[in-house]
Amino acid sequence: MLSDKAMLVGLHISMWSARKHDKSVSTEVAEAHEANVSAGRYNKHLLVEAEKLEELRALANQIRLFFYKMTLPWTDEGYRLLPSASYFEFTKQFAEFKVAFDQLVREFLVAYPYYREQARAPLGGLHRDSDYPDIATLAEKFDLKTDILPIPCGEDFRVTLGQEEQARVAREIDQQVKQSVARGMGELWSRLKEAVAHLAAQLERPKARLHSATLRNVAEIAQMVPRLNVANDEELTALAKETNSRLASFSRQDLVQYPAARSRAAGIANELAAKINRAMKDRGHDESAGTARVAEITNVPAAVVEFPNPQTDLVPQTAPANQADQIVARMFDYMELMAS
Repeated sequence: MLSDKAMLVGLHISMWSARKHDKSVSTEVAEAHEANVSAGRYNKHLLVEAEKLEELRALANQIRLFFYKMTLPWTDEGYRLLPSASYFEFTKQFAEFKVAFDQLVREFLVAYPYYREQARAPLGGLHRDSDYPDIATLAEKFDLKTDILPIPCGEDFRVTLGQEEQARVAREIDQQVKQSVARGMGELWSRLKEAVAHLAAQLERPKARLHSATLRNVAEIAQMVPRLNVANDEELTALAKETNSRLASFSRQDLVQYPAARSRAAGIANELAAKINRAMKDRGHDESAGTARVAEITNVPAAVVEFPNPQTDLVPQTAPANQADQIVARMFDYMELMAS
């Protein structure tokens, strides 16, 4: 049974937004332009260059990336599927994140009075002492935790209904579980395919800069696939292992220095991407499942997680795991490019 091989895990990250809606300024702007008050809002940034808060936001994004990589989508209420084989690795890494998160919160709270004072000048007449919570209240706005639930099973459904109705509801539960598994497996296929296709596209451009992160991303996903393969799809596992074995032999140095090696690797990557794509079609997986249907990806409720400055986010709040994989690769590409 699936419940013996996996569990559901939810991630909850609470952050202080450090923003405040200024109703009086919003009204002034609306009146000055003869607009309705509901036409816009003026939101103040309460802190300026608050380094520790920025570090907390970056860490929160790093945690979310890890969460997406280690799990598969399940519901739209924030829960994702965690294979039992990855449980101890997940909890060990999360415990380390928790220690780092709590330490940064303490450091931020210590620096908070200084950040408040530094914000006075930039805000000018918009500064209000009442906008800032006291230390005790502020500390309660930060939290990081996970909760784990068993996977529902129709056999476990017990209420005071007639036998026929109980059987119907049990069938619905089992069907929902099957649909969720299919959705998660579709994303897993997409992760592998998009990583390989991205590498193929880079290799096909002789003058394109090839970064080690692009190769590393393919290897990491190929190695992760068998552990996330809760449906025991033998072809998916076989393709992941084939991807790892056939592309792992190429080093970045060889692909950069030798055009023949680059061309051969591009051919292998394209061949693998085509095989993965055919297998996806045979299973009825939507090719765009990993990227286009963002609204269907497991969203953490906005009331639970706040990211007040999207420009600082490494990963959008609704980013699916395969998008997270691509974003990580691009981050490494960018860092290597800047360092060169």
